[in-house]
Amino acid sequence: MCLLWVLDGAMAIRSDTSGIEKNYLLDMLAVRGCRILEVGCGDGRLLWQYAGLSAAAIGIDPDAATLQRALPARPAPLAPSTALLAASAIDLPFAAASFDHILFAWSF
Repeated sequence: MCLLWVLDGAMAIRSDTSGIEKNYLLDMLAVRGCRILEVGCGDGRLLWQYAGLSAAAIGIDPDAATLQRALPARPAPLAPSTALLAASAIDLPFAAASFDHILFAWSF
């Protein structure tokens, strides 16, 4: 099963110091023990919030420079189960059924 969750791209990006965004995401998407693909992960801000609960999390973004800036922000314990890849959502470089869920949020 694949769930596509889209958060309105017109919303302003703000710092979520109270964890509302993470809690909302976890209410909408079962990530615990799942393989997650995040399309348009950018700087990894959202990826790093849920990746520790998943079995594996891969973020793709067409902007390789943004991904390079995201790597230093990755918490060290997440390194074995997460990856960032410069790729397009139009031509995904993964076999069918590689992921339990696909997350597409804050991309426009």
